Amino acid sequence: MNILSPMQEVVVVKILKGIGDAAVGALPTLLRQILLIVLAMLVATVILIITGYEALAVYRGLARGITTDIGGTLRWATPLILAGLAVAVAFRAGVWNIGVDGQLYLGAVAATAVGLKLTFLPHPVSLLTAVLAGMAAGALWALLAAFLRVQWGANEVVTTILLNFVAISFTDFLVLGPMRGTGATGTTYSTDNLLEHFWLGRIVKASQANVGLYIAIGLAILLFYLLFRTTIGYEFKVAGTNPWFARYGGISVRKVILLSMGISGAIAGLTGVIEILGVHRRFPGRFSSGLGFDGIVVALLARNHPIGVIVAGLFFGALRNGAMNMERITDVPRAMVEIIQAIIVLAVSAQFAFDLRRQRKSAEEEAEYTAEVEAEMETAQKEGEV
Repeated sequence: MNILSPMQEVVVVKILKGIGDAAVGALPTLLRQILLIVLAMLVATVILIITGYEALAVYRGLARGITTDIGGTLRWATPLILAGLAVAVAFRAGVWNIGVDGQLYLGAVAATAVGLKLTFLPHPVSLLTAVLAGMAAGALWALLAAFLRVQWGANEVVTTILLNFVAISFTDFLVLGPMRGTGATGTTYSTDNLLEHFWLGRIVKASQANVGLYIAIGLAILLFYLLFRTTIGYEFKVAGTNPWFARYGGISVRKVILLSMGISGAIAGLTGVIEILGVHRRFPGRFSSGLGFDGIVVALLARNHPIGVIVAGLFFGALRNGAMNMERITDVPRAMVEIIQAIIVLAVSAQFAFDLRRQRKSAEEEAEYTAEVEAEMETAQKEGEV
């Protein structure tokens, strides 16, 4: 007996086919991730042995984070996946969005403002309004750096880093001033708690893991389709790989920069929204512990592939949660986890540098070939006129 209508069966088949295509397309990236992770863990083991610590401490911390504290791992994996997706979208288009932290903070404070002011709205509308406000705030902050890039050629690495400090200081001003909670004292400044109908549901008991994880995974699948199955994704890839060739082919690089940064900022804002509505349920000052920069590591490890970002985010979520467990059950400091992250970054950066050099060489060869063809055509045209 079929429990689905024919139309529903078609939709389910298409969804499953899309997930299957995404998994197959991400397979090389996943294998590369696993290899880098294994190498990093082996190097970390050698460092532990040399420094006199327990060699298997990192693995025990990770195992405990995965088996006995899965909620903690999923809690940290959610913002890491979202931050990684925000970075990956921009990087894939050749735009260096280093300002995810600032966009995250503005998205969080915008959602908090909606939650504190629009308490009269019904539950679905209130939640959707807060999410959209946070995404809009993140997108607008990212578009400011994109506009400076396309209008005056300002380097987005510099502008996004500087805008991080502006955004964080601005949210400090709001939380210490107009939005300061009535119960906040001393250095623990924050807003008042949001009403319950603004909260995101928890998915693991006695933990802060919430339905934001489902949003992150769904968004990754959606971005896979956008980047690998649509014209927009093709334009992102061409503009990110070879801007000169993109212009020659009629692709507006200015549009790509603005669109990619807008999408990236919206996802960064969504990261802040989920942290507020799903974890803290208020806005505590300086709540983000470097999630934006960790998102860069996640995106680099995944080579800007949305499905790879899920795997990398889950790994770093387990690593961050395992670091806390590792300090509790062994004498190994959690700084060892930062060493593992640094090893992965170095390995990925070296691979990225080789790829960038190869791309530049290919672009130079294409430019030389195009110049030769144009010269030959011009010569032939002159001979024909004679």
